[in-house]
Amino acid sequence: MMPSAAAAGIEAIRRDPNFLRLKAMVIDATGLAYYADKDSAFAERINRRLPFGRITTVGGYLAVLEAEGPNGAEYQGLINELAVGETFFFRYIEQFDALRAVAIPECLRRNQSSRLLRIWSAGCSIGPEAYTVEILLKQHFAAQLEGWQVHIVGTDINGAFLEQARRGAYGDWAVRGLSPETLEACFDRQDRLWSVKPKYRQWTSFMPFNLVEGEIPSYPHGIGHFDIILCRNVMIYFDEATRHRLLGNLHKALADGGWMVVGHAEAGPQMNELFIPVSVPGATLYRKQAETPAPAAAAKRGAPPGPVPVPSTAATAAGLRRAISKSAVPPVSGASAESAPGPRPRKAASTATPPPVPPLPNQAETNDRSSALEACLARVEANRLDPAVHYQLGLVEEELGVGDPVAAFKRALYLDPRFVLADYHLALAYWRRGRLVPAQRHFRNAREALETRADDEAVTEGGGLTVRELRGMLDLWLTGEEG
Repeated sequence: MMPSAAAAGIEAIRRDPNFLRLKAMVIDATGLAYYADKDSAFAERINRRLPFGRITTVGGYLAVLEAEGPNGAEYQGLINELAVGETFFFRYIEQFDALRAVAIPECLRRNQSSRLLRIWSAGCSIGPEAYTVEILLKQHFAAQLEGWQVHIVGTDINGAFLEQARRGAYGDWAVRGLSPETLEACFDRQDRLWSVKPKYRQWTSFMPFNLVEGEIPSYPHGIGHFDIILCRNVMIYFDEATRHRLLGNLHKALADGGWMVVGHAEAGPQMNELFIPVSVPGATLYRKQAETPAPAAAAKRGAPPGPVPVPSTAATAAGLRRAISKSAVPPVSGASAESAPGPRPRKAASTATPPPVPPLPNQAETNDRSSALEACLARVEANRLDPAVHYQLGLVEEELGVGDPVAAFKRALYLDPRFVLADYHLALAYWRRGRLVPAQRHFRNAREALETRADDEAVTEGGGLTVRELRGMLDLWLTGEEG
């Protein structure tokens, strides 16, 4: 239980007439719409910062923040309290396997003349993602990258996170799941910490950057013309307008033909409007369309062949085709690693060089989108009592921006009230539509469904997501929930 004095202080902050103005100002500066319906959680963070010198009131604290602006020391201290830093090495290994098998070989072919590779970990937290990329490159592409300039930049709004990232030393939680061989090869043991070996820090640097307010691309800061951008589990805390603007800016920051990697809950209609989904075993990557030269000219210059689209079943419902055609959403060639139907056994990434994947013609796009949705509808028709097929239909409808994903997730829950990921994605669907009360209710339902389950148990339909990981995701949404 929270001590009564602390609870009273938090309640007093919530009731202060300056509280909502303070919250609105911070959300506007950071984009953290996650706190829009979490007054208690936000007030708790403010309570940690007070008293600030002689300032003990919300009004006085607000005046300080307004005077110093988002780059001021105390503003940064508050952001450090608000930002979320849960991350670990090789998190969602399927996405790194996909980078290794498809995206990185394509970048190496495309940049053979410049011999330059640029990668951005946007919202890098304490740094494991950026270091994971360098480890991946040096363990699997060292020979190909001989003589190349490689730059991996990690950025975050949280100064304390960046300090830890630069130190490169982590506790057991951040390296969980790594094999003893990987730990020995990539880390030095220092007391109770694992320190990234110097050889895996040579290409990686960190700097502060605000994804919401910072100009993107920002060439004076080195933010632009990236071959790969990882922005995972960052945008789920932003409102729809901020997310929409940020995705457009990230698209501009990618080189033509560059690759985008997002979190499992961040795929949606705008991703498919801006990028070409590329399905590989266990994951979906997103590629920025390149200016493709005519075939004869490309062959003359020795340009690499275009990517081979993933084949799909023939579309059969003309009415459905028309509905999808009107949605103006590019093709979906597969579900994300975390939303794929059922856990997949992990396979070693292929060492063969897969062909890159170019844009499909418009009619092919329409057919591919039709096929993806029709395949789900056919499975629903054939297995009406299977909650998993309704859940998969909801994921596809949400990603394409067609149909009624809320209804599909509800049908999955009707058939299996303990289907935890259906509750979770239903909550996200409500949240994206501004319906905060039912969103909170289904986040709570999902958390309650996990109470008696073992931490390391795999979540049904989670593609390898564990109960512990899903609990952590839910805790972020439910901290300080209102009423």
